[in-house]
Amino acid sequence: MHKKSIFSIFIKCLYSFKDIAKFRFLGIGKSINYTFFLVFLYFLPSLYNTIILKRDSSSLLPDFDTGSIAIMLPIFIIFMYLLNTGIFFLKISILAGIAVLLAKVLNRKLPYRQSWRLTAFSITLPTLLFGLEPLLSKPIPYGTLFDFLISIIYIFFSIKKIPRPKILS
Repeated sequence: MHKKSIFSIFIKCLYSFKDIAKFRFLGIGKSINYTFFLVFLYFLPSLYNTIILKRDSSSLLPDFDTGSIAIMLPIFIIFMYLLNTGIFFLKISILAGIAVLLAKVLNRKLPYRQSWRLTAFSITLPTLLFGLEPLLSKPIPYGTLFDFLISIIYIFFSIKKIPRPKILS
């Protein structure tokens, strides 16, 4: 399982709760790499919408002339990517805490480190859906709330696929 590519993991995380539950055993490095990949997928439509479709990079940096924008734009893009990455890591950490509580309610054994990994893979579909929002003509009302709800639903069903601990008698 450790040899799985990020792309095959991505496809499985869109529809398979059972595979998401199995991915909790992947190394933390693979989970972090996957999170960086998700942030890239989330950030790409917004960048594409602003720079390519609208052809208005000056809206990102309004007080700069054209020459300065050419220099500052890559720095701005890197900064925004890193900021989004930090927000995603915070989101995953908060949802992982919720996942630990859900696991207790569902009588499943799920330490926080596995919960963090499971959550990183469970947020794939909501990240993809809400990452495409900048390409839509209208914003999604209560998008952040729906993002968290869909993530928690995915986490819930992934935790349900974890086998219950065996009781020794």
